[in-house]
Amino acid sequence: MKIPARRGTLTDALNASLSALIALQALDSAADAARRRLADLPAAEQAVDGRITEATTAADAVKAELAGNQQIRRQLEKDVAAVDVRLARFDDHRAAIKTNQEYTALLHEISTAKQEKDALEERILIQMEGADELNRKLKSAEAALSKAREEGAATRSSLTAERRALEGEVTRIAGERKGQTAGVDTRALALYEQLLKGRRGIAVASVTGAMCNACHVRLRPTVEQQVRRNDGIVQCDSCQRILYFQSPPAAQGPTA
Repeated sequence: MKIPARRGTLTDALNASLSALIALQALDSAADAARRRLADLPAAEQAVDGRITEATTAADAVKAELAGNQQIRRQLEKDVAAVDVRLARFDDHRAAIKTNQEYTALLHEISTAKQEKDALEERILIQMEGADELNRKLKSAEAALSKAREEGAATRSSLTAERRALEGEVTRIAGERKGQTAGVDTRALALYEQLLKGRRGIAVASVTGAMCNACHVRLRPTVEQQVRRNDGIVQCDSCQRILYFQSPPAAQGPTA
């Protein structure tokens, strides 16, 4: 394969094996990016589940608080009913009172019972007001949960589609890679594969100016000149990657 000369790209002198290795690196880099994204998808799905779990927990907490409020209110209402029973008994006892002392004592008990009832009813009112606030909080929490579930379903659908696309891309690249390696010189391919494993997936790097764009070390002048010809396999003295020369893009002039 020979890459035609274009401004800002490779020259016509590009060696066939070097050209093939550059194309192979592009394929491997694309496959690696796809695999990394595939590896990230479970975490993205877990994040969706986490948001739904968080929203569910928040709604359940408000429900539990509301249930506690209702339980307290029911108990207070029972206490009020018990006081009402006592007051009814006091009314029944009025007819049996014979002395002023007994009557005074009865009035005191009635007054105490009424004060107790008033206090209980005040607490019931507070619980009712609290229940109103909790119901508002619950409505908000359930709306947030519904939104989290809706967004979660959309995100899962998107992630599923992305997974299928990425898996298809990896499969496609694997097939294209086999065809790409078929015509590569055996020794050049072996060197490439060795570097690919030992250099974090980057075996071929471009040179801009006199700098290796992988390790960012300046090349020796003689090495730079060899690389600029793009007519053979030249390795970086620092990182040992296979190098090729990449001309910088032509500067754009001012537009009228």
